[in-house]
Amino acid sequence: MSAYAIRYADRAARRKAALSAPQRTSLAELEKRLALNPFGPPATSNRDNSWSAAFTGGFVTYVVSNRHIVINVVDLVAL
Repeated sequence: MSAYAIRYADRAARRKAALSAPQRTSLAELEKRLALNPFGPPATSNRDNSWSAAFTGGFVTYVVSNRHIVINVVDLVAL
């Protein structure tokens, strides 16, 4: 199975850039897990073709394209 590429929408990318160092580290660990299986833990289905997954200090909401093997992060919320 191929790893998924992860792309960020503009707003999510700006929010990612503003994360603290510990949040960025936690997000990077989450990205590695999601790239291998975007539907497995800690992902939660939002029942509208989108998924959410938490990292220390925030969460991402994303949609998956199995055809292109891409995860598109549409929102990132830092808590």
